[in-house]
Amino acid sequence: MASIQNVPDGLEARIRAARILVVDDNEDQLDLMEVMLRRYGYTQVDLSADPASVAVAYAAKPYDLILLDMEMPVMNGIDVMRQLKKELHGAFLPVIVLTAHDGTEVRLEALKEGARDYISKPFVAAEFAHRIRNHLEVRMLYSEREQQNEILEQKVAERTEELKETQAEILRRLAKAGEFRDNDTGNHVTRVSHSCRALARAAGVDAHLTELIYMASPLHDIGKIGVPDHILLKKGRLSDEEMVIMRQHVDYGVEMLGNHPAPVLQVACSIAQHHHEKWDGSGYPHSLVGDAIPIEARIVAIADVFDALTSERPYKVAWTVEKSIGLLKENAGSHFDPNLVRLFVDILPEIEAIRERFRDPLDMPAQSRVTV
Repeated sequence: MASIQNVPDGLEARIRAARILVVDDNEDQLDLMEVMLRRYGYTQVDLSADPASVAVAYAAKPYDLILLDMEMPVMNGIDVMRQLKKELHGAFLPVIVLTAHDGTEVRLEALKEGARDYISKPFVAAEFAHRIRNHLEVRMLYSEREQQNEILEQKVAERTEELKETQAEILRRLAKAGEFRDNDTGNHVTRVSHSCRALARAAGVDAHLTELIYMASPLHDIGKIGVPDHILLKKGRLSDEEMVIMRQHVDYGVEMLGNHPAPVLQVACSIAQHHHEKWDGSGYPHSLVGDAIPIEARIVAIADVFDALTSERPYKVAWTVEKSIGLLKENAGSHFDPNLVRLFVDILPEIEAIRERFRDPLDMPAQSRVTV
C-alpha cells in the first residue's frame, strides 16, 4: 500500500476520505480502478461511464479528484474538461487524465485545458497510487488553507465591525459632550444618526457613504462648544447680534473637525458646515442652492429638525408627528430638499420605530435649541 511521509496530523484521514470520481467508458477499466483505489484505502469512490454527466455530477457533489479517460466516444476527455471548467468557477480540482497515447500532443492539450497530471496506460500500480496520493495531499492542504482564509476573513470582518461601532460610539459620545452645555442629555443625536441612515438608504446613497453619514451626523452641532453660555443658554429669542454669534458654531465645527483625511471626519466636517444651508439658497454660511448642498447635509437637516420638533423640551411641548411632518412638507422646496422630504414621509414608520427605540428617559430632562 502506498504511503505518505511526514503528513500533518489528520491529513492522512482526510486523504483516505477524499471524494474520487473515475470516468471511463470501459466498464472493465472502471472495475479495475475501483478495486485498486479501495485497496489503497480510499472509501469514497464513484464511477461513471458517461462523460457527459461529469459536470452535473461535480455540481451536485464536488469531488476532490477526478480520474478521466481521454479516449471516449461522444465526448472525449478534453471536451469533459472544457465543460467542467464552467462549474469550477476558479476552484482548485486535480484532474488526472488516463491515456494510451505515446505522443505528447494529446497530453499537452490536456494539460493546457486544466489537467494537473497524466498517467499512461498501461500504468504501473505503484506510480498510479503515488500520483493520486500526491495530488490529494495538495488538494487537502489547499482546502485547509482556503478554510483558514475564510476563518481569518470572518474574524477580520468581525473586528472591523467592532472597530467601526466603537468609532461610531466615540463620535456619539463626543457629540453628547458638546450638547451637555445646553442641557441636552437625551438621545437626540442617537435618533438623528439612525434616522439619517434610514433616509440615506431610502435615497439610494451608496452603502459606504450611508454608514459614514450614520457615524458622522451626531457631530452636526459640535461647534456649539465654542458659543458663549449667555447666548447658547439664553431662554427666548436671540437678537440679531446674538444670532450672528450663534451661527458661528458652524465655523467652530469646521475648525474643530479640521481637514483630516479620515473619511468619517471629512463627512462630519461637511455636515457641520452645511446642515444649515437651505434648498432655495436662503441658508448659511454660503447660501448654497439645491444639489450644491452636499447630500449628507440635506439628510441631516431633515432628521435634525424633525427630531427636535417631536421632542419635549423645557421651553416647549413636543409637536405631534403629523404637525412636524406638515412643517417639513410646507418647507419642502424652500428649506428642505423636496425629494428627501417625500422619502422621509415614505419611511415614517421606520423613523417612528427609531424614536420609540431611543426614547428619552422620562426622568431625564432635555433641552435643545433648533438653530435655523
